[in-house]
Amino acid sequence: MLLEAQNVAKAFGNFWAVGGADLAVAEGEIVGLIGPNGAGKSTFFNCLAGDTLPTSGRILFNGVDVTHASSEAHARLGIGRTFQVPTTFEDMSVLDNVMVGAFLRHPHRNDAREHARRIVEMSGLRPDQPGRSLGTPGRKRLGIARVLATEPRLLLLDESLAGLTPGELREAIALVRRIHESGVTIVIVEHIMEVIMTLTRRVLVFNQGRVIASGTPEQVVRDAAVIEAYLGRGAQRHSRERKNL
Repeated sequence: MLLEAQNVAKAFGNFWAVGGADLAVAEGEIVGLIGPNGAGKSTFFNCLAGDTLPTSGRILFNGVDVTHASSEAHARLGIGRTFQVPTTFEDMSVLDNVMVGAFLRHPHRNDAREHARRIVEMSGLRPDQPGRSLGTPGRKRLGIARVLATEPRLLLLDESLAGLTPGELREAIALVRRIHESGVTIVIVEHIMEVIMTLTRRVLVFNQGRVIASGTPEQVVRDAAVIEAYLGRGAQRHSRERKNL
Protein backbone atom coordinates (compact mmCIF):
# COMPACT_ATOMS: atom_id res chain seq x y z
CA MET A 1 0.00 0.00 0.00
CA LEU A 2 1.19 3.49 -0.80
CA LEU A 3 -0.93 5.09 1.95
CA GLU A 4 -2.28 3.47 5.10
CA ALA A 5 -4.35 5.22 7.77
CA GLN A 6 -4.97 3.01 10.79
CA ASN A 7 -7.70 3.90 13.30
CA VAL A 8 -7.08 7.63 12.85
CA ALA A 9 -9.01 9.84 15.28
CA LYS A 10 -9.03 13.58 15.89
CA ALA A 11 -10.59 15.41 18.83
CA PHE A 12 -11.09 19.14 19.28
CA GLY A 13 -11.63 19.43 23.02
CA ASN A 14 -14.46 17.04 23.84
CA PHE A 15 -15.66 16.87 20.24
CA TRP A 16 -14.41 13.97 18.14
CA ALA A 17 -14.39 15.14 14.52
CA VAL A 18 -13.00 11.77 13.42
CA GLY A 19 -13.74 8.78 15.61
CA GLY A 20 -11.33 6.19 14.22
CA ALA A 21 -11.05 5.78 10.45
CA ASP A 22 -9.07 3.38 8.29
CA LEU A 23 -7.95 3.86 4.71
CA ALA A 24 -5.57 1.86 2.54
CA VAL A 25 -4.67 3.18 -0.91
CA ALA A 26 -2.66 1.14 -3.39
CA GLU A 27 -0.35 2.86 -5.84
CA GLY A 28 -2.27 3.79 -8.98
CA GLU A 29 -5.72 4.04 -7.40
CA ILE A 30 -8.21 6.91 -7.39
CA VAL A 31 -10.18 6.80 -4.13
CA GLY A 32 -13.05 9.12 -3.21
CA LEU A 33 -14.05 10.43 0.22
CA ILE A 34 -17.64 11.64 0.46
CA GLY A 35 -20.15 12.51 3.15
CA PRO A 36 -22.55 15.24 4.26
CA ASN A 37 -21.26 18.55 5.61
CA GLY A 38 -19.67 18.11 9.03
CA ALA A 39 -19.12 14.39 8.52
CA GLY A 40 -15.41 14.54 9.40
CA LYS A 41 -13.97 13.86 5.96
CA SER A 42 -12.09 17.18 5.71
CA THR A 43 -10.51 16.70 9.15
CA PHE A 44 -9.48 13.18 8.18
CA PHE A 45 -8.13 14.53 4.90
CA ASN A 46 -6.12 17.19 6.77
CA CYS A 47 -4.60 14.47 8.95
CA LEU A 48 -3.52 12.56 5.83
CA ALA A 49 -1.95 15.73 4.42
CA GLY A 50 -0.01 16.61 7.57
CA ASP A 51 -1.90 19.85 8.21
CA THR A 52 -3.63 18.44 11.31
CA LEU A 53 -2.05 16.07 13.82
CA PRO A 54 -4.25 13.09 14.73
CA THR A 55 -5.16 12.61 18.36
CA SER A 56 -4.58 8.89 17.92
CA GLY A 57 -3.96 6.35 15.20
CA ARG A 58 -1.19 5.91 12.68
CA ILE A 59 -0.54 7.06 9.10
CA LEU A 60 2.05 5.40 6.85
CA PHE A 61 3.21 6.59 3.44
CA ASN A 62 5.25 4.15 1.39
CA GLY A 63 6.10 2.37 4.64
CA VAL A 64 7.24 5.55 6.45
CA ASP A 65 5.37 6.67 9.57
CA VAL A 66 4.17 10.22 8.85
CA THR A 67 1.62 10.46 11.66
CA HIS A 68 3.34 13.44 13.29
CA ALA A 69 5.40 14.65 10.34
CA SER A 70 5.10 18.25 9.17
CA SER A 71 3.31 19.22 5.96
CA GLU A 72 6.74 20.09 4.50
CA ALA A 73 7.97 16.58 5.29
CA HIS A 74 4.87 15.18 3.60
CA ALA A 75 5.63 17.21 0.47
CA ARG A 76 9.26 16.08 0.37
CA LEU A 77 8.19 12.45 0.68
CA GLY A 78 5.80 12.85 -2.26
CA ILE A 79 2.42 13.82 -0.81
CA GLY A 80 0.82 16.86 -2.43
CA ARG A 81 -2.50 18.49 -1.59
CA THR A 82 -4.83 21.19 -2.84
CA PHE A 83 -7.18 23.33 -0.73
CA GLN A 84 -10.91 24.01 -0.94
CA VAL A 85 -10.18 27.72 -1.35
CA PRO A 86 -7.26 28.05 -3.79
CA THR A 87 -4.63 30.66 -2.98
CA THR A 88 -2.74 32.59 -5.64
CA PHE A 89 0.25 34.91 -5.64
CA GLU A 90 -1.72 37.72 -7.21
CA ASP A 91 1.22 39.79 -8.50
CA MET A 92 2.98 36.82 -10.10
CA SER A 93 2.32 35.16 -13.44
CA VAL A 94 0.86 31.67 -13.69
CA LEU A 95 4.31 30.34 -14.58
CA ASP A 96 5.96 31.97 -11.57
CA ASN A 97 3.17 30.67 -9.33
CA VAL A 98 3.87 27.12 -10.49
CA MET A 99 7.61 27.63 -10.10
CA VAL A 100 7.02 28.00 -6.36
CA GLY A 101 6.14 24.30 -6.29
CA ALA A 102 8.83 23.33 -8.79
CA PHE A 103 11.63 24.63 -6.55
CA LEU A 104 11.00 21.70 -4.15
CA ARG A 105 12.64 19.27 -6.60
CA HIS A 106 14.46 21.71 -8.89
CA PRO A 107 16.49 24.22 -6.84
CA HIS A 108 18.09 25.87 -9.90
CA ARG A 109 15.90 28.59 -11.40
CA ASN A 110 16.22 27.54 -15.05
CA ASP A 111 15.39 23.92 -14.24
CA ALA A 112 12.43 24.99 -12.12
CA ARG A 113 11.14 27.28 -14.87
CA GLU A 114 11.36 24.57 -17.53
CA HIS A 115 9.63 22.03 -15.27
CA ALA A 116 6.91 24.54 -14.35
CA ARG A 117 6.35 25.36 -18.02
CA ARG A 118 5.61 21.70 -18.79
CA ILE A 119 3.14 21.52 -15.90
CA VAL A 120 1.40 24.73 -17.00
CA GLU A 121 1.04 23.36 -20.53
CA MET A 122 -0.44 20.12 -19.20
CA SER A 123 -2.90 22.10 -17.06
CA GLY A 124 -4.20 24.16 -19.97
CA LEU A 125 -3.19 27.51 -18.47
CA ARG A 126 -1.39 30.49 -20.06
CA PRO A 127 2.07 30.87 -18.50
CA ASP A 128 2.18 34.67 -18.83
CA GLN A 129 -1.30 35.31 -17.41
CA PRO A 130 -1.27 37.31 -14.14
CA GLY A 131 -2.50 35.39 -11.11
CA ARG A 132 -4.94 38.15 -10.17
CA SER A 133 -6.76 37.84 -13.51
CA LEU A 134 -7.81 34.22 -12.96
CA GLY A 135 -11.39 33.32 -12.15
CA THR A 136 -12.42 30.39 -9.98
CA PRO A 137 -11.77 27.67 -12.60
CA GLY A 138 -8.31 29.08 -13.38
CA ARG A 139 -7.39 29.40 -9.73
CA LYS A 140 -8.38 25.80 -9.08
CA ARG A 141 -6.29 24.63 -12.04
CA LEU A 142 -3.40 26.75 -10.84
CA GLY A 143 -3.64 25.20 -7.38
CA ILE A 144 -3.47 21.73 -8.91
CA ALA A 145 -0.58 22.76 -11.20
CA ARG A 146 1.47 24.19 -8.34
CA VAL A 147 1.09 20.93 -6.40
CA LEU A 148 1.92 18.85 -9.48
CA ALA A 149 5.14 20.82 -9.83
CA THR A 150 6.31 19.23 -6.55
CA GLU A 151 6.18 15.85 -8.36
CA PRO A 152 3.90 14.03 -5.90
CA ARG A 153 3.36 10.29 -5.88
CA LEU A 154 0.09 10.87 -4.03
CA LEU A 155 -2.20 13.81 -4.84
CA LEU A 156 -4.87 14.79 -2.31
CA LEU A 157 -7.59 16.83 -4.02
CA ASP A 158 -9.80 18.79 -1.61
CA GLU A 159 -12.98 19.78 -3.50
CA SER A 160 -10.84 21.03 -6.38
CA LEU A 161 -13.70 20.62 -8.86
CA ALA A 162 -16.43 22.36 -6.86
CA GLY A 163 -18.10 25.53 -8.14
CA LEU A 164 -17.50 24.89 -11.84
CA THR A 165 -19.95 25.08 -14.72
CA PRO A 166 -20.78 21.80 -16.51
CA GLY A 167 -18.29 22.60 -19.29
CA GLU A 168 -15.56 23.57 -16.83
CA LEU A 169 -16.28 20.43 -14.83
CA ARG A 170 -15.77 18.21 -17.88
CA GLU A 171 -12.43 19.89 -18.56
CA ALA A 172 -11.37 19.49 -14.92
CA ILE A 173 -12.30 15.80 -14.92
CA ALA A 174 -10.21 15.34 -18.07
CA LEU A 175 -7.27 17.04 -16.32
CA VAL A 176 -7.54 14.74 -13.30
CA ARG A 177 -7.58 11.75 -15.66
CA ARG A 178 -4.41 12.98 -17.37
CA ILE A 179 -2.73 13.38 -13.99
CA HIS A 180 -3.73 9.86 -13.00
CA GLU A 181 -2.54 8.44 -16.31
CA SER A 182 0.85 10.06 -15.69
CA GLY A 183 1.29 7.73 -12.71
CA VAL A 184 -0.02 9.79 -9.78
CA THR A 185 -2.20 8.10 -7.14
CA ILE A 186 -5.18 10.25 -6.13
CA VAL A 187 -7.46 10.62 -3.10
CA ILE A 188 -10.29 13.06 -3.74
CA VAL A 189 -12.77 14.72 -1.37
CA GLU A 190 -15.74 15.89 -3.38
CA HIS A 191 -19.46 16.67 -3.02
CA ILE A 192 -20.20 16.45 -6.76
CA MET A 193 -21.33 12.89 -7.38
CA GLU A 194 -20.65 13.18 -11.11
CA VAL A 195 -16.97 13.53 -10.24
CA ILE A 196 -17.03 10.56 -7.87
CA MET A 197 -18.99 8.33 -10.24
CA THR A 198 -16.80 9.25 -13.21
CA LEU A 199 -13.32 9.16 -11.70
CA THR A 200 -13.22 6.75 -8.78
CA ARG A 201 -13.43 2.99 -8.47
CA ARG A 202 -13.61 2.95 -4.68
CA VAL A 203 -15.34 5.29 -2.25
CA LEU A 204 -15.40 5.77 1.53
CA VAL A 205 -18.45 7.48 3.04
CA PHE A 206 -18.09 9.48 6.25
CA ASN A 207 -20.82 10.45 8.68
CA GLN A 208 -20.46 11.83 12.21
CA GLY A 209 -16.73 11.18 12.22
CA ARG A 210 -16.87 7.55 11.13
CA VAL A 211 -16.72 5.54 7.92
CA ILE A 212 -20.23 4.17 7.42
CA ALA A 213 -19.77 2.56 4.00
CA SER A 214 -17.12 1.67 1.45
CA GLY A 215 -17.17 0.09 -1.96
CA THR A 216 -17.64 1.03 -5.58
CA PRO A 217 -19.53 4.27 -6.30
CA GLU A 218 -22.49 2.23 -7.53
CA GLN A 219 -22.57 0.23 -4.30
CA VAL A 220 -22.36 3.14 -1.87
CA VAL A 221 -25.09 5.23 -3.52
CA ARG A 222 -27.50 2.33 -2.94
CA ASP A 223 -26.40 1.73 0.66
CA ALA A 224 -29.22 2.36 3.15
CA ALA A 225 -26.89 3.97 5.70
CA VAL A 226 -25.58 6.36 3.06
CA ILE A 227 -29.07 7.34 1.91
CA GLU A 228 -30.05 8.02 5.53
CA ALA A 229 -26.90 10.06 6.22
CA TYR A 230 -27.49 12.31 3.22
CA LEU A 231 -31.28 12.50 3.10
CA GLY A 232 -32.64 11.28 6.43
CA ARG A 233 -34.77 8.32 7.49
CA GLY A 234 -37.74 9.44 5.43
CA ALA A 235 -35.72 9.16 2.23
CA GLN A 236 -34.54 5.70 3.22
CA ARG A 237 -38.13 4.56 3.85
CA HIS A 238 -39.26 6.12 0.57
CA SER A 239 -36.49 4.25 -1.25
CA ARG A 240 -37.69 0.94 0.22
CA GLU A 241 -41.29 1.70 -0.67
CA ARG A 242 -40.34 2.43 -4.28
CA LYS A 243 -38.53 -0.91 -4.52
CA ASN A 244 -41.69 -2.67 -3.37
CA LEU A 245 -43.90 -1.05 -6.02
